[in-house]
Amino acid sequence: MATRKMKKRKRKKKVPLTPQRKHQIKFHKAILEMFKRMGFEYIRTEGKKVRFDGRESEIDSVFLFKNIILICEETIGKTNATDHLRNKYEFFEKLSTDRENFLSWIKNIGKDKFARFDNYSNARYKIFYIYFTEQPIEEEKRILYGEFKYIDYRILKYFLKVADSIRYSARNEFYKFIGVDFRQIGNTKGSYPEHIYSAVIFPEDVSGMPSGVSLVSFVMTAKELLDCAYVFRKENWDQNTGYYYQRLIERSKIVSIREFLSREKRTFIDNIIVSLPKEAKFYLKGEKDLESEPIDPKAIDDVTSNIEIKIPYKSNSIGIIDGQHRVFGHYEGPDDQEERIIADLRNKRHLFITGLYYQKGMFTESEKRKFESQLFLEINSKQKKVNTQILQHIQSLQDPFSPIGISTSVIQKMNTRSPFLNLFLLSELDNKGIKTPTIIKYGLQQLVEIDESKETLFKYWHNQDKNLLQKQEGKDNIAEELLNKYVSFCADTICKFFISVQSNFKDDWVTDGTSKLLTVTSIVAFIKSFGMSLEVYQGVKEIGFYQKKLSALKIDFKNKEKFPYVSSQWPKFAAEINKCWTIA
Repeated sequence: MATRKMKKRKRKKKVPLTPQRKHQIKFHKAILEMFKRMGFEYIRTEGKKVRFDGRESEIDSVFLFKNIILICEETIGKTNATDHLRNKYEFFEKLSTDRENFLSWIKNIGKDKFARFDNYSNARYKIFYIYFTEQPIEEEKRILYGEFKYIDYRILKYFLKVADSIRYSARNEFYKFIGVDFRQIGNTKGSYPEHIYSAVIFPEDVSGMPSGVSLVSFVMTAKELLDCAYVFRKENWDQNTGYYYQRLIERSKIVSIREFLSREKRTFIDNIIVSLPKEAKFYLKGEKDLESEPIDPKAIDDVTSNIEIKIPYKSNSIGIIDGQHRVFGHYEGPDDQEERIIADLRNKRHLFITGLYYQKGMFTESEKRKFESQLFLEINSKQKKVNTQILQHIQSLQDPFSPIGISTSVIQKMNTRSPFLNLFLLSELDNKGIKTPTIIKYGLQQLVEIDESKETLFKYWHNQDKNLLQKQEGKDNIAEELLNKYVSFCADTICKFFISVQSNFKDDWVTDGTSKLLTVTSIVAFIKSFGMSLEVYQGVKEIGFYQKKLSALKIDFKNKEKFPYVSSQWPKFAAEINKCWTIA
């Protein structure tokens, strides 16, 4: 019997992914990884059309942890970005009014994921809409569509790094981001104490602290501190953390600490330094009932352990000044042998805490951070070297009116404007960019200094109140708006000058490494030459004026042999640029 020949099926050719699609997949995987590290469950909803209250749309993804539901939208494009945001917001409004149907729908799609947690009544579920986008959303739009939580690529990288280091304990900071307290999560009612009690008070004249600052020594379990702590990290998701100063958490340190904890089965004896919340209250021991009056810590005139401190037990209430790695080394992680050992330590062993308590009404938040940043520097000066950028940031924090303080603010402002939009490396989270410490130190400081007697931008800033910035006393009482106005003037003026540079060297204004124009050497040289032009022309000129003058500069930024200025040779290059100011 003849055998039948089987026809070979033609394999379908794989359609190659477009660069945009590859980028989209990479973005999606990063989001999945972030939530996975935090312990959220992923419910796949992509491609499923759904209608709520008459409005149809798709939901990219949903993440679940206990009674927290996160509806996520992902976008990487810029085309019709405003329309996309508005349409998604209107859909979310409809979904919110049709809440019961949404919960029924998502529970059906993700029934296996919901089964991993306790049952909750529908009223207990908290729903958040998170809009993931590569580029930051303008503040006006974030305010207009205010019910959304926005995560751009930089914030995503921040949470990825934190969650990679401290796993499930990163949820506490994420809760702060979405605006929820840990007491609202799961069936936690009654499972947490309302307050923490314990303290030894050191009076001001014994501790050497500034007037109005009391030292408090007490103990907390690592679990309690993890629940209540937040860190003053310079790199953060918060737009209002200009006064923060700490470094990013380092995974290698966390790994080393967890190895120690699981091996030695004990915690550390050196103190964690924290900033206490203003709600903290002090009582004589045994007199902390509801009718007792708290005592003023300023009235304590001796080192004593007869005082108890009452600290609210709530998320993000205790700020860590120093010791974040020793605290977060106790993080909650996936179930394994190491985690089982550390979980026991986390709940039973106590950490020694030294807290700073500020007298009410005596310090602004910025003044507190200035003092704490100085402590941070003193504590860490003999440990790992603080990098130059963080050091400059702390110095500018301590005196925002100083040349370095103004320069730091100016370059941050320049990074939001053309032609330098997002070109500077301002964060440890950024993968690339122009490094700023040298530009600040050798270029901007001399140009923006508040000194009427020098050829600086301050001399040519036409503001009737500007002399208030020169006062040596009472600077803290000067309205921040005046300093902000000067910073904006400096940033705008310098950017306009560089627009003229860009227009003369359009092909060289690239960051792909083929040109020497956008390098530290060139930028410092142009800034120094711009300062010279102020003296030559007795003030600031228009863009067109600089364009015409700089057209005389014949430099090939893409030819290494014809561009001889390297490293710190900006004085030579500045001298070459200065010749443009002497040409009629």
